[in-house]
Amino acid sequence: MLPFADIDFYLLFFLLVPLLHLAKLILRGRVSLAATIAFLSLFFVAVYYPKPVQLLAFTAYQCLFTWLLLFKWRRLHGLLGCLILALPMVLVKLDVEVDTLGFAGISYITFRCVQVYLDGEQLRERFRFTDFIGFLLFTPSLLAGPIDRYERFKGDLDQGWSRLNRSALIAGWELIVLGLLHKFVGAELVDRYWLGRFAQESTAAADMAGIMYGYAIYLYLDFAGYSLLAIGLGRMMGVELPRNFDRPWLTETPPDFWKRWHVSLGDWLRDYFFRPIYKSLSGIQRLRTWPLLKQNIALFSTFLLMGCWNGLEAHYIVSGSLFGLYSVAYNSYQYQNRKHKRNFWGSTPSWAVRAVSILIMVQLTCFALYVFSGRFPYLH
Repeated sequence: MLPFADIDFYLLFFLLVPLLHLAKLILRGRVSLAATIAFLSLFFVAVYYPKPVQLLAFTAYQCLFTWLLLFKWRRLHGLLGCLILALPMVLVKLDVEVDTLGFAGISYITFRCVQVYLDGEQLRERFRFTDFIGFLLFTPSLLAGPIDRYERFKGDLDQGWSRLNRSALIAGWELIVLGLLHKFVGAELVDRYWLGRFAQESTAAADMAGIMYGYAIYLYLDFAGYSLLAIGLGRMMGVELPRNFDRPWLTETPPDFWKRWHVSLGDWLRDYFFRPIYKSLSGIQRLRTWPLLKQNIALFSTFLLMGCWNGLEAHYIVSGSLFGLYSVAYNSYQYQNRKHKRNFWGSTPSWAVRAVSILIMVQLTCFALYVFSGRFPYLH
């Protein structure tokens, strides 16, 4: 089941938004926006999901253990707590046959729960189940992100019904139209008239190059289009979801790429995986004089996790490792430049440095995404 991919989703969308704005007129002053969004999110699950019991059972599991970890098991080691919350997702990635698991959205819900748990010290006093349910099951971002933060999401809800206004409807509608153009016009044209021209498993250089560049453009248009649709729908419902793409093809360096491509995932991995790993490595006596090694281990581990999160198939793991290697190589290059106070580019004009850097990053990114696609013939 893909988000924003079938007519039923849009029919439900055109029902939910008017219902929410009608509720503003009827319920304002009596029922909070947070409670209404939580109810509509549960309604969406019950109506749209093929087997809603699966998602509701998983949500109950996550709510129970998030509450226990926040308020009852506060002395439990953070890693163990994260493993408890991530266990259902891990079972799915390992292809364990469990009837109540294996549905769209399980990874994104897990990431939200881990964020709330790890930020517990700041969130504990402001935690409310109504907000938490709405946060986990919020209709636009339920199936494939963007990955929001509880405190940011709650901040929107705390502003109440004032978030629902004419300007929000107009801004949301503009984003939805732009998303539709990306996903159902641009991506469809690339898939049909570009990718369709090449033999998918060919080892001929022309076919491989055509698929590599075509898939990178297709994936961007499809995923960025979905993100725009999710953000637009969220805006119309009073919630401003974080942006996920920001001109990624103008990227000059690997770290800059993850500030522009799937931004919400990159930020989440930085805050809740890279930094804890680096902090743990800093506590190892033998590594205290090896700052570059600590950084590179944490970087590569982060991108390896990202690959495994997409799936345990070889093409996902290798693509994640490639992005890890790019980041490690660039980080080492920057470290050596700072250490020896040198500039590799010398007196080269800044525009030329920028142009060459972008060209290199485009090639590296397209190749890693080509591997990610599962169409790279040498991994079959």
